[in-house]
Amino acid sequence: MKKGIAIIGIIAACVGFVYSGWHIFGTTSKFVQNHGLKSNIKKLTKEKIKKEKTLEELTKKNEEVTAKYEQMKKDGKIKIVHLTFDDGPSNNTEKILAILKRNNIKATFFVIGHNQNKYKEIIDAGHALGVHSYTHDYKYIYANEKNFFDDLYKLHDDIKARTGKDVRITRFPGGSSNAIASKALKQQIITRMAREGYIYHDWNCDSTDASGNGVPVAKLIKYGICTNHPEIDVLMHDTNVKGTTVQALQSIIDGYRKAGYSFEVITPSSMKIQHVKQPELKDLKK
Repeated sequence: MKKGIAIIGIIAACVGFVYSGWHIFGTTSKFVQNHGLKSNIKKLTKEKIKKEKTLEELTKKNEEVTAKYEQMKKDGKIKIVHLTFDDGPSNNTEKILAILKRNNIKATFFVIGHNQNKYKEIIDAGHALGVHSYTHDYKYIYANEKNFFDDLYKLHDDIKARTGKDVRITRFPGGSSNAIASKALKQQIITRMAREGYIYHDWNCDSTDASGNGVPVAKLIKYGICTNHPEIDVLMHDTNVKGTTVQALQSIIDGYRKAGYSFEVITPSSMKIQHVKQPELKDLKK
């Protein structure tokens, strides 16, 4: 009897020991886990703070370098050329893109509302798109302000749908100095563009390829290389009938490189080369 009680007591003691040990192990395990988790959180927080500081320093440095670069451009110490192509995309777009890729330079394409499947190809290659006009029908576009903006919005929305880009860089068909639209109408359009955040660019170097089809390559090279200004916008065209423009392009690129120009796309911060000056938004609010 006593022996049976002793055995029961030993079993009970063992069970109690095992339970206590398990409880202690569980508590210790949780402590270790919590301690490890807190340690990891502390470590990750330090790393996050360090990376945020590094990012802040890099951002500040980038802003300083960018500001210095922009100031050097304004001072004429860095010469910039924007190669621009109007009226595309066309059957010649692929050839133009190939030449630009071979030279590792980017350009700006002021497109119209056809061959829209090529918009994204241009963007994906690192180039910029500009809104030229959807119809490129001067009679319709310049009939009144409503027609102009209906046409502009349609192309803007199509570009956004195709590429995801909210493009606000534009070029007037025929330039802002065209003789089709009245002076009063152009002023209405220009003012409204400024209010809606659209920036238009003309050109200060005309390759003359708009003067006809099959313009001699030598003439395009002669007039397409302008070195009289530290920032140049070159007018060229990307249409099916501008084969000689494609043929002249490499020589035009070589000419600007020889003259020390760097190639850039047109952005909202680019110098605005405009035949008719666009007012600043701050001036319109006065």
